[in-house]
Amino acid sequence: MRLAAGTLLVALCGAAAAHAQPAAPEASACADEVGVDDDRLLRQWTIDLWGRAPSVDEYAAFASLRATQGEAAYAAQVDAMLASSAFDAFLERYHADLLWPSVEALTLVSPTSILLPAGFYGAAGDATRLFNPFVAFQQRGELFAPCDDAPAEFDAAGEPVLFSRPDGTRREGWVLVEPYWAPGTQVKVCALEARIAATSPAGQDCLNPQAQQLGVCGCGPGLERCASLEVAQRLQADVRAQGLRPFLRAAREGQPYTTALTDAREDVSGPLAHYYRHLARYALDPLIAEAPFDLTAVDDLDYTSAEWRSVDRTAPQHAGALTSPAFLLRFQTARARANRFYNAFLCEPFVAPAEGLPSPNDACSQEPDLRGRCGCNSCHARLEPAAAHWGRFAEAGTLTLDPERFPVFSARCAQCAERPDAPCDPVCERFYVTEVGHPKQRPFAGVLKAFEFRGPDEVARLEAGPADLVARSVDDGRLAACATQQVFRRLMQRAPTTQEQVFELAEHARAFQESDFDFVGLVRALALSPGYRRMLR
Repeated sequence: MRLAAGTLLVALCGAAAAHAQPAAPEASACADEVGVDDDRLLRQWTIDLWGRAPSVDEYAAFASLRATQGEAAYAAQVDAMLASSAFDAFLERYHADLLWPSVEALTLVSPTSILLPAGFYGAAGDATRLFNPFVAFQQRGELFAPCDDAPAEFDAAGEPVLFSRPDGTRREGWVLVEPYWAPGTQVKVCALEARIAATSPAGQDCLNPQAQQLGVCGCGPGLERCASLEVAQRLQADVRAQGLRPFLRAAREGQPYTTALTDAREDVSGPLAHYYRHLARYALDPLIAEAPFDLTAVDDLDYTSAEWRSVDRTAPQHAGALTSPAFLLRFQTARARANRFYNAFLCEPFVAPAEGLPSPNDACSQEPDLRGRCGCNSCHARLEPAAAHWGRFAEAGTLTLDPERFPVFSARCAQCAERPDAPCDPVCERFYVTEVGHPKQRPFAGVLKAFEFRGPDEVARLEAGPADLVARSVDDGRLAACATQQVFRRLMQRAPTTQEQVFELAEHARAFQESDFDFVGLVRALALSPGYRRMLR
């Protein structure tokens, strides 16, 4: 195969140019036939691998390297670029394009915990006072009403005194607080929001999200239960970065590329540690915002820490970036998660049949199991088994549905299906089959939705988690072949031809798999390949 591939490549290269620059040994036997000006080659490498154009000094350094090392200079230059921290940006951008890690800040931080500057309210004047709209609406009588721009007064019980206004609203003053996000400084915070008690004046537990929604609790010591707009944006950025760090870590620690898709660890920053400790319970859906690891592992990591720490996640189904908060929140259902994996890492998009769907009146269109529904089965026969790997992760959230808390069958939830007119537990409605709209669904009443229509093989996949899907894709060679194709597309800015897939990319994929999935090595091989030079001609 090596001889046939080499012979074909020489034929594809065309006539040799008399002035062609010699290529690195890795570039193959036809390097002389794809001569490219050294400056242009360096420019393209620098743009592709570092995301910028080279400097004058870098042009000069490469010319010097070329003069002293000859053909070996090409490989030496690429090796130095891949070893540089500037290459980290390539790793992040490349995988961001695969995984689309975009999470809304208000998905992470509930509006009940957001502190707005008083300047947000048009007539407020001083923009440095912080207030919360829920507290304003419930306690002051107007949604965007901050406190007065004056120091607060307190009654004998230590509660802020509110003064009535002619418009029917009430206002208290502000207090100075040292916030957790800026130790050593003080900010003006409306006195109601600055309360630190663990219970409200009426006795509600301030750890209860409902108490926050009612505006009866404050932000706690150092405002720990609340977030400024800047904190919310930082959390959004850190969740995005967290989802990409497994790939960066695997590359920099010399681990197989597959580790980024199977690792049980999660990277936690100071802001994320604070989030899991104090803010997650107030998120839009508190049930799904629990820490996936033992919080004692980050006890000494405060908000202002610049450290990222790898901690072990507790659920056995966790699998690298594929179960990171960024991935689980960006792709809200098990099917969407499997679909993204197939597109990004297997290069196998699910495409609807050209003939379209049959009439909705057709009996086959009423089939509740999508594997058998006409028109849907062409995709779902493959998609449903793949989606099973995410069955132990909450849809529209990040919570792991551990067997002790979420058994496969719940008699309590089964009663909801038997008595559809009676009130049903919200947990049952969300996670269990509580509505039976077709006779084939009746055996699954009270069963976790993730297990509906699952046979033994899919149940095994479900309990194994996404790492099992990665292992299957390694064994059949699809992951290596797709990664090679994706890097080729990235560097060449086009899809490979059939000839390139059959010969060049097949060889690169084989080498990638035999190297124990050395992703940096794969990028190196393609950046030094004759195909890369041909692109520049």
